[in-house]
Amino acid sequence: MLCTAEAQDKFDREILGNPNQHSQFFEESLPITEVEIFQFQPSSQSVLLENGYAKYQFENSNEWPPQGIDAIPTEVSVIFTKYPKHKSFWLTDYHWLLAKRLEELFRLDSALNDTSITYNIVLQTDCDNEFEAMQLFHGIEINYRTAPIEELDETEVVHESKTKTVGSTTQSKKIKRFMARQQYYTDSTVYAVLDRHPEWQNSVMVVDWTGSMHGYGAEAVFWQAMNESKSGIEMIALFNDGDKMKNRRKQLGRTGGIYIESTNSIGKVIKLFNKVKNKGTGGDSPENDIEAIATTLNASPETDHVILIADNQSCIRDFALINCIDKPVHVVLCGTKKGINPQYVNVAWRTGGSIHTKELDLVNLQELVYKYSLIIDGVRYMRTMDDLLLPEDRFANRFGYCDRYYKAPRRKQKTRKRKEPKCYFTE
Repeated sequence: MLCTAEAQDKFDREILGNPNQHSQFFEESLPITEVEIFQFQPSSQSVLLENGYAKYQFENSNEWPPQGIDAIPTEVSVIFTKYPKHKSFWLTDYHWLLAKRLEELFRLDSALNDTSITYNIVLQTDCDNEFEAMQLFHGIEINYRTAPIEELDETEVVHESKTKTVGSTTQSKKIKRFMARQQYYTDSTVYAVLDRHPEWQNSVMVVDWTGSMHGYGAEAVFWQAMNESKSGIEMIALFNDGDKMKNRRKQLGRTGGIYIESTNSIGKVIKLFNKVKNKGTGGDSPENDIEAIATTLNASPETDHVILIADNQSCIRDFALINCIDKPVHVVLCGTKKGINPQYVNVAWRTGGSIHTKELDLVNLQELVYKYSLIIDGVRYMRTMDDLLLPEDRFANRFGYCDRYYKAPRRKQKTRKRKEPKCYFTE
């Protein structure tokens, strides 16, 4: 099995060895999805490892890694049963069992402990007693890929009729070599969205350059290299959420890890890939999207549009600074297989921007909100007293763990009055 170069652990030994002391980290790093019964969909690119009820050792550890192929893991799901219905009544310590299962997984293959892999938890709810719970599956599902740049090759074929300069072709090859060397993958989401919106002229592109987003970010620069003559993107910013800063030290608007380069030289942008990656790949789950946008706008105040290449699975830790953004933000969401994160809907709405996925272009947010008819992927949104857009059915919001980031955290002081955060940003 091939491993990603310069990989960074997602779960360090301190966290796995003391899970109850780091319960918040687990809650933030592993989004929870509830299903009645977990249904495994057998495919050539997934492996199911079984633990058994309240156990952590694998019964079929010989099935990972798959034999005869170079498997590149992309997603890990830890499957539990929600019995009793409230975790405080569970007989087995939930965080302890989760940590033990992860330790066994990383003992099986240390390459699975990597920030580039998406982790989540699946809770099964269709059980009313312990006997029924014991009949359900408990274990880990690993999804993987075998061709990290397959889609980019297909995209190039689709767009081969477009005019290409020798320079753009050369730069695109550099990007593809970078992705092949680092084992990154893409699903053409970013390329498709940028290709549909040539009207985004005089714009800046802000790219989440943390672990799981490297493939999408490289895809964005690939599109720029292939479309320099028609692109309206003047600057590209890569942000890594703090340059390996300790999580406890991260402050609103002062986290840093934001690097900006003009698109006049795609070669310099490509060189920026490794520089920003080596300085940090994210650390904790929430990211400093708003700080990155504002810092980029400070460097390019005359721009008309912001294109945000965002990780749909991550929370925005500095959403409280949203009023600092005075240009429309067009949010391109990556990783939306399990729904849309409302935080990014709010970024687009509050800035007068839009929401985009591989198939969706939601450009009339203001009108839909006014008419109380905003429905995305079957989920209806309502406007709250706090001027937020949230799913009308709170149980439809699988990203509820991000709600804590809508307001600035309280500071430790005698008066508990919450102050509005200031718009200060690193140079």
